[in-house]
Amino acid sequence: MTSKFLIDNRWLLRLCSEVARFCGLLALLGTGVLLALFVAVARMTGESVPAESRNQLVAMLPAIAFYGFFALVFAEFLSYLLAGAGEPKWILRHGSKVIYAYVLYVIAATIYTALQTPNTAGLERIDFSRIFSLTLLIVSTAVKVLIWIGIAITLQRVVPIIRESKTLV
Repeated sequence: MTSKFLIDNRWLLRLCSEVARFCGLLALLGTGVLLALFVAVARMTGESVPAESRNQLVAMLPAIAFYGFFALVFAEFLSYLLAGAGEPKWILRHGSKVIYAYVLYVIAATIYTALQTPNTAGLERIDFSRIFSLTLLIVSTAVKVLIWIGIAITLQRVVPIIRESKTLV
């Protein structure tokens, strides 16, 4: 039993699925290529890589890889909705676990960033700009964490419901 929305917009959902799959694979491949180029250039020049460049790469690569993986989960979710029968693939069944792992990474990266910030409550004077930047960092991280946990819980709950509705037909 498929809904009218799925029947009427099948072509659009299939297009969105293919675009999401392409973008996800491109992001994962790009992450690998970027890391390989970074290591190769560092080895070829023989110079030590500046800490700022290394920190930017360490901050960027997991996020790009995660969003690529999430795009693949989204593509698989759309494909599973459009499929007549069958079981969801591994990436869809375990997508919430990867989201939880990314949430732990975001929390650890935020703690690391906060610890790298110079002392915000010095005994001589209080630097309000540092306190403000740390507060923004913590609040923005909390919002991201709550959003991603909500998406993971929704994914965990929706996939079994779709699976059950397909077996009732």
